[in-house]
Amino acid sequence: MRRIVLTALALVGLSLASSASAFVADEYNPNEGPATLTWWDLRVVPRGGDAVQALGAAQRADVEYVRGMRPHHAGGVTMSRAYLADPEARNPSLRALAYAIIENQTFEVRLLDDVSRLLAEPVRTINFGLFRVAVRPVGTEGLGNQWRFLRQPIPILTYVGGEVTARDVRFAKAMIVHHEGALRMAGEFNSNPQERNTFLALMNVHILTDQTQEITLMRNVIAAYPGNPDAIEVQPGDVQGMDMPMGGPIGGSGGGHGQH
Repeated sequence: MRRIVLTALALVGLSLASSASAFVADEYNPNEGPATLTWWDLRVVPRGGDAVQALGAAQRADVEYVRGMRPHHAGGVTMSRAYLADPEARNPSLRALAYAIIENQTFEVRLLDDVSRLLAEPVRTINFGLFRVAVRPVGTEGLGNQWRFLRQPIPILTYVGGEVTARDVRFAKAMIVHHEGALRMAGEFNSNPQERNTFLALMNVHILTDQTQEITLMRNVIAAYPGNPDAIEVQPGDVQGMDMPMGGPIGGSGGGHGQH
């Protein structure tokens, strides 16, 4: 009996675990089919325990995160589209970055929508006789291939060529504030001891890596502005999908700090 239970648990563990690299590189590969794999979170429920309560804290943390990051990412897409539509948006590095933000964050918004769908499903219970295991779906691997998504690279960090206008500086400052909000949310989620969603945690590693590099690029663009960047202020309406700090516009060359 003990061997049967251990074997069953091992099979469950294999079905719940997936390689980190598979998600981080989750984009279209014409040599692979559109198959997807659901990621699961599980917890052993003691005799007489409640399965929903066993995963309740982790479930609430996931829902709260998605409710924050999803509109935040959508706001970054809105900001990038508004920037690209402005004839004063001229810096080629920033324009390339804006295109990358639109493509990459639109994909991540769709991933978050899928996670939200999974989180709405009821917690399931697997009965092993001596004990039960509570399981819940937390993410879907392979959607990048199914959706034929190709991740857009960010421009070279150390090179800022072309003209830098006041509109470029304003966008860079606003997006720095926006990115700093995403970094806070991603970092807080990954350091939360109640959090068990490895799918979202790996997505956050992506966010932390990409957006830290993008902030460096935008600061380099601001530094290349021929005028005084401190005189260019970010208005509350320039930052979408998150709360701005109290007190009106943000100045300074670093972009300032927002609050989510």
